[in-house]
Amino acid sequence: MRVESKEQWHVAAYNQQEINGLIGCPKRISDPPKREMRQSGAFLRNDMKLVASDDTEGQFSVFMRKSGDFPENFSIGLIYHPADSRGEITLVRCNGQHGEYNGGPGDPSDPHWHYHVHQAQEVALDAGERAEKYAVKTDAYASFEEAVQYFLKTVNLDEKESRIHFPTKVQSILFE
Repeated sequence: MRVESKEQWHVAAYNQQEINGLIGCPKRISDPPKREMRQSGAFLRNDMKLVASDDTEGQFSVFMRKSGDFPENFSIGLIYHPADSRGEITLVRCNGQHGEYNGGPGDPSDPHWHYHVHQAQEVALDAGERAEKYAVKTDAYASFEEAVQYFLKTVNLDEKESRIHFPTKVQSILFE
């Protein structure tokens, strides 16, 4: 997974309205993902680049990581690379179950023991923490594949491009 230094966590101020606007602005793919995820250490990985379909400046990058041994351990994230001098910011991450977080005690009530979402928060930036430090449990997905679909809707990727690059598997009805 991505390792950052404390210095990278401090970026010029983004307010919550800007953060929410960056997450929700319509986007299209500028550099598509590979057809298959590639092995990198213990993880499978894929990436893509996005641009806003509206007048939002800057670019976005998406990372997708999934453990080769534990498929419930994954991360799918959106990073904003602004056109101005403010630093890049991770806006949202959809994660699988991975247990302990930041060396915590491994409390099963911790969101990291469940499927969870990290979203950038102004309060975290103001405290000098990673924008997406805080997490909330979710039942919006229960697998990497479902998390990808949830993520694409959350970040407002063009629906046609979503279907082309991330087709959903449809199960047919066997008997009626």
